[in-house]
Amino acid sequence: MMPARLLYVTVSMELGGTERQLFELARGLDPKRFRPHICCLRGGGPLIEGLTNRAIPVTISRFAARDYSRTGKLALFCAQVNELSRLMRRIRPSIVHGMLPMACVTAGLAAKCAGVPILVTGRRNLGYYKEGHFFLRQAENLVCLWTDAAVANSEAVRADALRREWIDPGRIRVIYNGVRIPAPSPSLGWRELIGEHIEGPVVCLVANFFPYKGHMEFISAASIVREKSAGATFLLVGDGKLRPEIERKIAELGMTKYFILPGTRIDARDIISLSDVVVLSSHEEGFPNVVLEAMAAGRPVVATRVGGVPEIVEDGKTGLLVPPRDPEKLAEGIMRLLVNRREAEEMGKRGLERVRERFSMEKMVRSYEELYVGLLREKAAG
Repeated sequence: MMPARLLYVTVSMELGGTERQLFELARGLDPKRFRPHICCLRGGGPLIEGLTNRAIPVTISRFAARDYSRTGKLALFCAQVNELSRLMRRIRPSIVHGMLPMACVTAGLAAKCAGVPILVTGRRNLGYYKEGHFFLRQAENLVCLWTDAAVANSEAVRADALRREWIDPGRIRVIYNGVRIPAPSPSLGWRELIGEHIEGPVVCLVANFFPYKGHMEFISAASIVREKSAGATFLLVGDGKLRPEIERKIAELGMTKYFILPGTRIDARDIISLSDVVVLSSHEEGFPNVVLEAMAAGRPVVATRVGGVPEIVEDGKTGLLVPPRDPEKLAEGIMRLLVNRREAEEMGKRGLERVRERFSMEKMVRSYEELYVGLLREKAAG
């Protein structure tokens, strides 16, 4: 029996959470049963090399670098639907799987035009991003009509999608994100990783510099921690348009010498593994991979109680949950773990066990394989 052809449609293969999950999924599928191909609508990225090295083809849209403001959003969208439809007719996938919102819409319309037998669409975030975007909402609802399966990465995301979309509840299911359990950390220090010598505990936040990631509250919490418990260094791993504003906030609070901003890092997992406390300060999240990464590294977590986070973190057992937009509570959680090192260590150990049991990469990949096999059997049965 020939392997089933899968076409994944995404935005790019940069270092985001969804991109890393797709990277691991495509590489982890059983090659005797599945033959993945990836199409990127907006550009490439550093993860592509690791795919092509494994003979997983990647197609980048010829419209990827086109300027929206000059081309027009609708014209560019229609051009990409047409281009993607032609790609589907050429490679003839049995399943098309859209990963992110506009990729799902583009893939869904193209799959309909190309007569692809099975369409899978992803739900990876809460739906706040589409408030005020009438076209996106209506296009998503249209694609829902012929979607064979929608995959949410948390129960919170599933419930949110059911509230906002015309999706059949029987067609949307939850497959949690997965994470690879790392081998014992290499004998690297901070100087080797980021070129800095750090003494004392390190509190780390890994997130692109987007408003909803809560960097401002984290900086305020860091200031409180320094006032009450001197000695900590704070790492902000990531980058984005908010960087000048973030740097200004740090300077205004007199915290410049206590913060390190190493930018976006492909070795973020190594940075996490050396940190004493890992923080998630987001205002909203679907199912944040950084929390999984921290727990897989045996690191204690302080995270905001938003979206699917409580499905990962057991409050007081594998980490601490705090309200969003509350620097005081965030600071209390950080200080508790910095002061009570035994408690922090035990939380890290229990977090690692929870990841092994529920959120391993192998479990995620097998769940997707079971989904695809089930859909193929249903389609074959008519």
